[in-house]
Amino acid sequence: MYIYWARDLKPTELKRVLERSKLEQYEELTVTTAERLISEGIQQGVEKGKIEGKIEGKIEGKIEGKIEGKIEGKLEDAGKMLKKGIDLKTVLEITGLSEKTLKENGIL
Repeated sequence: MYIYWARDLKPTELKRVLERSKLEQYEELTVTTAERLISEGIQQGVEKGKIEGKIEGKIEGKIEGKIEGKIEGKLEDAGKMLKKGIDLKTVLEITGLSEKTLKENGIL
């Protein structure tokens, strides 16, 4: 049916139809390229987010580990000081720990 319709067109009309067809193909290619670039951009954003998340996790883990290590050290020191006969008030002042923390960790 399209062939019959195209056969009845004048050369100038046929040229206009073909130009419109080329434009539509170009528009499709442009949209496809834009969609691909958007998809790639999203993927890159996801990958960047994963990397940033891993880095943040490692940093937080190191910080938490250091804090836990310091607290453990203070608990050990508190236990040693108490065994040496240093009064509780002085131990709490020196270590910065609370009496509750010492009880929770079996020091008292």
